[in-house]
Amino acid sequence: MTRRFFFLVIMFLLMPVTWTRRGASAETYKPLNQRLRGLNQQFKRFQQMTFTHLQSIAENYNISNNIDSRFQVLSRQFERISRELRAFKETTEHSLKSLKSWTKSLQKKTKRLDLSLANMTRALRENNNLNLRQIQKQRTVLSDLSHKIQKQQSHIGSLRNQVQHGMQDLQASLRRHQTQIMKLESQMQGLFKIISTSKKEGLDPLNSIRRQQGVVLRHVQPKPKSEGSRMKDRLPSGPTEQPQTYKIKDRQQRLWQSTMQPTVQAEEELFQLPLQHKIPHIQTPKEEARICNVGSMLLFPSASTENYVTFQRSFQTGIHELSICTWLKVDGKYLGTILSYATENNDNMLVLYGRNSGILGIINFVIGDPAYRELSLQNILDGHWHHLCIIWSSIEGRFWYYLDRHLISTGSKFQKGYEIPPGGSMVLGQEQDSIGGDFDEAEAFVGRLAGFALWTRSLSPGEVSGLASGKGVPRGAVLSLVDVDQMFGSVQHVTCECLEHCM
Repeated sequence: MTRRFFFLVIMFLLMPVTWTRRGASAETYKPLNQRLRGLNQQFKRFQQMTFTHLQSIAENYNISNNIDSRFQVLSRQFERISRELRAFKETTEHSLKSLKSWTKSLQKKTKRLDLSLANMTRALRENNNLNLRQIQKQRTVLSDLSHKIQKQQSHIGSLRNQVQHGMQDLQASLRRHQTQIMKLESQMQGLFKIISTSKKEGLDPLNSIRRQQGVVLRHVQPKPKSEGSRMKDRLPSGPTEQPQTYKIKDRQQRLWQSTMQPTVQAEEELFQLPLQHKIPHIQTPKEEARICNVGSMLLFPSASTENYVTFQRSFQTGIHELSICTWLKVDGKYLGTILSYATENNDNMLVLYGRNSGILGIINFVIGDPAYRELSLQNILDGHWHHLCIIWSSIEGRFWYYLDRHLISTGSKFQKGYEIPPGGSMVLGQEQDSIGGDFDEAEAFVGRLAGFALWTRSLSPGEVSGLASGKGVPRGAVLSLVDVDQMFGSVQHVTCECLEHCM
């Protein structure tokens, strides 16, 4: 475009020159030169203006080039910033997602902690109430014991007084009996002397004794003799003397009895204690029981679908930890169902059972069917008492299986983070295939359960050992045999404080 502009300017300048050459005369040449000089000056000014204009155009062209390069640089920077923004956006979204998941897990943990705190608070409140009741009971028992001790002390004091009076009476009676015995001995000696002298003189010893004692003998009129007695009088004297000797001997014997009877009675009175001073028979106490923390026992006599037990309450909140402990004595060749907890969504939400088929030496521990663990029964089926304790925690899915205070097995990743829902049906002795029913005889429990209890927390090894050795029951149990609502079939609920008395 600039080239065309220069070409037009040159053509405009050359056109007057050619015209002057053709039509101009010499006379007009001078003003033409002046005009040319003016035009030349105008051209120079125009050239100067054109040059400045071209310079300005060139400068503007350079500016546009700079603007393009700057725009390209800015576009590259914009692209780089866009890439960085996209990367930052992706990183931020990823962080937000992780933060969201972490927030959800934190909310769940907070909820679990709140539930645990609520359970602990409730357990502490129940324990405080229980402790207060126990303290009140102990106070009443102590007051009763103190009253009984005071009564016993007063009774012992009265017994001491009675014993002292009785001893004094015995001593006085002994002294009286001694004097009587001495008098009787002197009388016996005098009687022996009278009898011996009367025998020597041929006299009647009875009359001599009476005469010696100052007794006046009355004359006895003989009765008229009968014909038989007359005939006896006619007989020789030998036979008649024999009955007289017998009469004398009878008299002597009666005399001896009359004289010796006070002595025998005195001896009997001497060795016969009064009734109030007799020593009572003290029964030897039985051997003390070792395990006295069971409270009561359930007896399941036979394998029947009618034998089971229900509770009057169920879980009020979701469960993330639990401990199930009981004494059991199995009468059959298989374990059967100890516990079954069913909800509307799952009839095998929590089960401890063994079947009368398949492997008899295991117990299935089910949490949220179909998840379960097989535990070894060891020597449970030997017909003796054994203590069983199973503990589970949703944190890392840990579980522990104790048998007779010994840890038999443990594991992890069993229903990790799982929650056992509330509001279900709890049954002992049968396995539920629907809520409260559809029992199977092959899964029925036959035997005895004593001291059954369930906690919504994990018991420590020390608590398990103390529970199995009879040292006490850990606090916070949410279900026990005290909470039994109904017993069906032939199930019996026997109260026995000590395990040795649960027969």
